[in-house]
Amino acid sequence: MKGLMKKFPVILAVWIAAASCTQAQQPQNQEAVKVVTWKASEITNTSAILSGRYSGVTTEVRDHGFYWGTSESSMTEQLGLNSSSDQTADFSATISSLEPGKTYFFKAYVTVMDSASGNYVDIEGGVQSFTTTGGEEELPQDNPQPVSGLQYLGGYEIPAISLKSTDACSGSGPERSGGTKWYNYETTNSNQMVVTHTYKYNGKIYRNWTALIDKEKKAPLWDAFVMHSSAYPDNGAGRSNSWKEDPGIPSSWQSCFSSSGYSRGHLVASNYRQTCDDANNQTFYYTNQALQYQTQFNDGVWNSLENAVVKNAPSGSDTLYVVVGLLYEDGKTISGVPCPSHFYKLLMKCSFNTSGDMTAAKGCAYIFTNESHKGMSYSQGITTIDAIEERSGFDFYVNVPKELQDAAESSSKSIW
Repeated sequence: MKGLMKKFPVILAVWIAAASCTQAQQPQNQEAVKVVTWKASEITNTSAILSGRYSGVTTEVRDHGFYWGTSESSMTEQLGLNSSSDQTADFSATISSLEPGKTYFFKAYVTVMDSASGNYVDIEGGVQSFTTTGGEEELPQDNPQPVSGLQYLGGYEIPAISLKSTDACSGSGPERSGGTKWYNYETTNSNQMVVTHTYKYNGKIYRNWTALIDKEKKAPLWDAFVMHSSAYPDNGAGRSNSWKEDPGIPSSWQSCFSSSGYSRGHLVASNYRQTCDDANNQTFYYTNQALQYQTQFNDGVWNSLENAVVKNAPSGSDTLYVVVGLLYEDGKTISGVPCPSHFYKLLMKCSFNTSGDMTAAKGCAYIFTNESHKGMSYSQGITTIDAIEERSGFDFYVNVPKELQDAAESSSKSIW
């Protein structure tokens, strides 16, 4: 049936405004039906809103939506919005996970039963096109600098990032649920992009997590986030288990591959985000996982460390800032998908006074090879943040005051 999506473009938001008139299921003179394709709107570097209109329908609509693709002669993707009883309708939907700086073509359609043939037929509107933002030539590499003045990138958990623009995000669009937005940022490395996800709880918008995604690895190099038992409470939201593409990152940059012996290992654990369904659902974006050895690692020492973080999530004037990342030091691939050689977790527990000034910071790190660690305690993997910086090439916790940062990053003592 044409009312199903052929592939995985994400339908993030759909609205239909129309005069409703229930009709019996009967053949339709297709020449009386008119379909219009409107221009795309709210175009970002990875998403756009498509809009259309049909009119003149005298029977039930079997399906309506859009065909789209990267060529006018080959619009092979289909975004179906399913049946309708409306004679006339304006309709709209968002497609995402697009490529920056690329031109896309689309046309609206409606599916009705043709009175002449007795078959369901598509009646299509004209073709429109749009070009996503971004995609400029790579800028010269320079030393990463602390990012300031950008929404959601001023957090203490955010590593240093070298961005193309230090004035604003590169793109923004709706999350898959909940009504909040994602924000992405192009870096000076054309193979890397930053994305931040948000959700709403009790009327307030929270940053969920921020990640640096690598096009070649098809995985995050790091995910950074906050743990605080009051700000991010455990309300028993449960485990979504519904893996989906990240709407703020190009589809071709993402993979949700698993293999014999390897699972989709979370960077931001599902049990870290139990406040509400939207918060948990975002931990199942493809950009929050990578190939991780399962037995006696993902379900063993790594799981023990994740549980320790939840158990020791601070409250009050203390906050825990976490970075989870991957190393690729051995070039291993599985079915063409790069497999991390190591998983690491950085912890920075910070204290604040009543004025909001940071008064103390404790830090440590843990690192493990991506293999079985039978009988091993997570404490055996402890190291310093400085050691991970040297191996990864990243400068972590750059927004923590220097006088507190240096001592915390050189410590290999547990913070709890």
